[in-house]
Amino acid sequence: MPLNMLSLEAPRDPASSAVLKLDPMIRTGARLFDAGRFFEAHEAWEAHWLVEKEAPRRLLLQGLIQIAAAFHKLIDKQAPEPAASLFAKGLAKLDACPAEIEDLDVAGFRERVRTCARAASAGRFEGSAVPRCL
Repeated sequence: MPLNMLSLEAPRDPASSAVLKLDPMIRTGARLFDAGRFFEAHEAWEAHWLVEKEAPRRLLLQGLIQIAAAFHKLIDKQAPEPAASLFAKGLAKLDACPAEIEDLDVAGFRERVRTCARAASAGRFEGSAVPRCL
């Protein structure tokens, strides 16, 4: 299944402009992600997502979980089709998040992820292009 470029261009919902604070659990996942430990980042964020009550933070976590899973599928499992689906789902959620969240440039991160997703779809993804969270 090829990556649906329309899903990568989801309109942003500017309704939420509140600044979210990164708590230690989100930072732990981000550090794991930045170290290339995508499965572990996914697990750390998912554990927090399961108990999170605040809707904007749940959305952020779910987007990050899906992006981490996408990179895990793409790089570790060599499965570009499932990765494409996860990229699209994760990016749609990050598109609905505020552009800036304490110490996390969501807008920049999602654009770099979008670039990776496009490259993967075109068969020219390079592992060195994986963006950092923090």
